[in-house]
Amino acid sequence: MSIKQKCPPFENHERWLLSYADMLTLLFAVFVVLYALSIAGKKQEKVVAASIQESFHTPMPDIPIDRRIGPEEQGLGIFEHFKGQSIRPSLIEKYPSSSQRVKTIDDEMNRVKIKLEERLYGKDKFRSDNKTGQERVVQVTKTAKGFKLQLLARHFFDAGSVNVARGAMPELSQVADILKELGRPINIQGHTDSVPAAGDRGNWEISTLRATNVLKYLISHHNFPTTLLSASGYADTQPIASNGTESGRMLNRRIEIHVDYDHETSAGPL
Repeated sequence: MSIKQKCPPFENHERWLLSYADMLTLLFAVFVVLYALSIAGKKQEKVVAASIQESFHTPMPDIPIDRRIGPEEQGLGIFEHFKGQSIRPSLIEKYPSSSQRVKTIDDEMNRVKIKLEERLYGKDKFRSDNKTGQERVVQVTKTAKGFKLQLLARHFFDAGSVNVARGAMPELSQVADILKELGRPINIQGHTDSVPAAGDRGNWEISTLRATNVLKYLISHHNFPTTLLSASGYADTQPIASNGTESGRMLNRRIEIHVDYDHETSAGPL
């Protein structure tokens, strides 16, 4: 009686050829692409490089505007030109020179000053022999990045309160309407004097909450775009007058609305 023996399983010792062939195919494709790029020139090379970088989710530094050749290179500056799935032009106003930037700031600041004088003070803006004139509750001054509006805190807030006083809302609305026409980025800053605050809140909290409540008022009552607004509190760290006198402390208790011309977003008149 004979016993059948099974054939040993066949073992393919040439399986490495499959991996080797795949590698050669990939190498061939790489050299074809490199050859094609050498013929197409630098312009197409940048486009392909951007596509590869974006495919691997690796951000590529933006190319300066003066080095961009055409619309096909917008992928290199994707955050400047894209919103969602649609292409849009750059929103920030580009100044051809520093003198043009200064002129733009001066023109818009003077326009804001005139409108504030007309809407807040009217005929009472000048002193006379029989009338002292209305107290200036808003002042406009220039800054390194644009200009700012200084709001007297004692007029817009009750003592120790962080909510905008009801009686001051009409004036704050006039300020909001004027600023909204600019369409510029705005930073709202809260400031206090050096006297410790009474109650549970300290000066840091009061300055921050006041600035935040002004910001919320602009959004809720005047539909300001949230992307153009920011708020911060500085307590007594940035005084503009001496804290040794009551008149100085009164000036230090303030809200500053900074109009920023160096920010990378501007929506134009709203």
